[in-house]
Amino acid sequence: RELSVLVAGEDSSYMPSRVVVLGGDSPATVRTELNAVSILPSDSRVVLLENVSRFWPVVQIRVKRCQQGGIDTRVRGIEVLGPKPTLWPLFKERLCRRTLLSCAARAHAWSQEIRRDRGQLLQLFGRLNRALRHEQDFADRFLPDDEAARALGRTFWEGLVTPLVQSITSPGTLRLGEPPVPCPGQRPVALRALGPADPAGVSALGWLLSEYLERLELPRRAPGPGAAFGPRVRRLTQLLVHVEPGGPEAEEPGAAGE
Repeated sequence: RELSVLVAGEDSSYMPSRVVVLGGDSPATVRTELNAVSILPSDSRVVLLENVSRFWPVVQIRVKRCQQGGIDTRVRGIEVLGPKPTLWPLFKERLCRRTLLSCAARAHAWSQEIRRDRGQLLQLFGRLNRALRHEQDFADRFLPDDEAARALGRTFWEGLVTPLVQSITSPGTLRLGEPPVPCPGQRPVALRALGPADPAGVSALGWLLSEYLERLELPRRAPGPGAAFGPRVRRLTQLLVHVEPGGPEAEEPGAAGE
């Protein structure tokens, strides 16, 4: 980004007055002139190179002339400013891998709970909404750009939401295939998301919607422990409808519960 030399007027005839910067691919081929700079006696920090478009393995600074015709020279320092190193490519791969494993494990555990007790579907909206908000907060605080956030979002969706949706809409025991690979070198996750086994061939979500419709037909009763059933079902279906997998125009997940 920038190469500078530090000088001092009190060095008198030792202070450089003309500097040439050369570049090359090896010490034996330093022949390309990159810049030539004149230095005034009042200068203290002189920029020699700035925003170089090509990488040079070897850069040579030649002091061609000194102040007052001096035959020896002195510089107080050399400053090099380069691009900030980043480990994001490696971090991205590991983050996606860990996120996929974590989400797949949660999807497996939640699917088994729903398989044992379909009433657990009523808790699914809160669980998914909290998980989505957690991932969004993490992306806002720690990820470097929108592209990184989208990569994490795709991994989250493929590891957690897709297996759960397939599980609760399947009428029998479902063994999922290998998930899409969101990161280079990603190994497939050997976890199963089990759908509820129903002899009648009704999925867990189908059962929940049938219960919802049946309760709508019943006479209105005073508010009781089951009063939250309807709103929970509506929130869950809103979340599943409005959050599209990989869709560029997906609505904000948090809006489903408001």
